[in-house]
Amino acid sequence: MSFSYTVSTSKTIDNAINGLTQNLKVIGFGVLGSLNFKKILEEKGLEFKENYQLLEVCNPKLAKQVLDSNPELGLLLPCTIAVYQKKGRNFISLARPSALLGLVSENNMQFLGNEIEKNLIDVIEKSK
Repeated sequence: MSFSYTVSTSKTIDNAINGLTQNLKVIGFGVLGSLNFKKILEEKGLEFKENYQLLEVCNPKLAKQVLDSNPELGLLLPCTIAVYQKKGRNFISLARPSALLGLVSENNMQFLGNEIEKNLIDVIEKSK
């Protein structure tokens, strides 16, 4: 299994992010923050030609469940979704929660990671 789930989209970066934001709300997730890497790198004097935005997404109830189980698992939070351009095409990519939580031995967390991943993939499919 790949570390990420990636799809292409015909939407603009902004439209894809707007769709993701709305569809995430439906499943109880919100966007905690967004990192615009093109802007960040250019502010540091580095040329970066294509747009790349990283969304930090979270469901507070699920985050609490993870943290209650093991505070160190907070290092794997929040879930991340990238919306970016590559060679003139736009993509949406998810860091698979199942892959990240697969690093820990707690079976209940692996199950939770699989459920979160399924829901986030559904959101991406609806948003592409």
